[in-house]
Amino acid sequence: MAHAANRPYLPQLDIFRAFGILAVLMIHATSSIVASYDHQATLYPLYIFLNNFTKFAVPVFIFLSGFVLFYNYFDKPFTAKTIGQFYKKRMSKILVPFLLFSFLYYGFTTLAQYGFTDIQTFIGYFTSFHFLKLLVIGKTYTHLYFVVIIIQFYALAPLMLYAVKRFPALGKHIVWIGLLVQWLFVYKLIALLHLKYPGSYSFTYMFYFTAGAFIGIYYLKLAEWINLTRENVTPQKIMTTIGLWALFISSSIVMVYFYYENRVNKISVFRTDLLELVDELRCVTAGIVLLQISFWIYTSWNKWAVSVFLHIGATSFGIYLVHPVILFVYRKINVSAYPLLYHIWAAGGVVLALLIPWAIVSLCAPFRWHWLLFGPLPSKKKQPAAPSQSSIQA
Repeated sequence: MAHAANRPYLPQLDIFRAFGILAVLMIHATSSIVASYDHQATLYPLYIFLNNFTKFAVPVFIFLSGFVLFYNYFDKPFTAKTIGQFYKKRMSKILVPFLLFSFLYYGFTTLAQYGFTDIQTFIGYFTSFHFLKLLVIGKTYTHLYFVVIIIQFYALAPLMLYAVKRFPALGKHIVWIGLLVQWLFVYKLIALLHLKYPGSYSFTYMFYFTAGAFIGIYYLKLAEWINLTRENVTPQKIMTTIGLWALFISSSIVMVYFYYENRVNKISVFRTDLLELVDELRCVTAGIVLLQISFWIYTSWNKWAVSVFLHIGATSFGIYLVHPVILFVYRKINVSAYPLLYHIWAAGGVVLALLIPWAIVSLCAPFRWHWLLFGPLPSKKKQPAAPSQSSIQA
């Protein structure tokens, strides 16, 4: 295995993050429409499609986390110093912003629900066991559970790295091990332990994390399969890519069809356990497909478009943290009585949920304290090199 220093820096991953956050925004911006819009309306199936097709968002972010962690750390010596640096670097990026936004969102929703009476009562909301419970499972606001999952994976990652370094054969089987762990948790332990919020536990997503980890470990061997340029395309790679995309598209269509029938006709066309398998296939293939798309964009699109994607990806964590409050305020605008205006309003929700948080996060980048709210931002990050074959191929 090559030394870590020989592994190329991959700015393409910020393009991957950009697609991930755009999928998140699409889900959240259309969720209220899917719930409240006339189910018999002509365009209702479109909103179902937009909302459900993009529901690979959280799994592909977890897939990317597994990829990045194992790509960056697999070849490094496993010492107490390395582990300490890992926790310091990773947790400082995510833990402090998570805590601050948990307090901010809980205070925001509490004020919206109960109003303000006096400071003692308001502080009392934050010292209650209820708040602590919500904080631990990432439920002080609906989207923060994802950050809790990532923190759990950061806690588990050094143990997993130690296992695959101590027993190298495990690396080749890590995907199947992750899948079995996820199945055991989803199909057995959730019911056995009476877990109320299974989505707040990392084991629910272990398959996606280990799939990313596998590609991270063996990236130097898999790079030419991910980066499909004219120079390295072969009939075998074309057939493999077609098969991969066919699995992604067909599984996505099945998921959209299930939720359409469930929403409109109130019937379940598949068993839920079978649907879980289809969703797993959809999400893990989405991760690989997005890698291929990201590498293609980086090498083939013009520099301006690439730089936009790179910047959105680099600021995606901050956009993720901020965008729900934008949607909360935006939904106060009621245009349901005007059909044409309603569809313009729906599109505007996606656009503003991206542009306003993106602007806020970008404006904070020059300030030294920005990491407290949003983690590392582009002004502090390594600047990507110009697109070239050498920067993306092992």
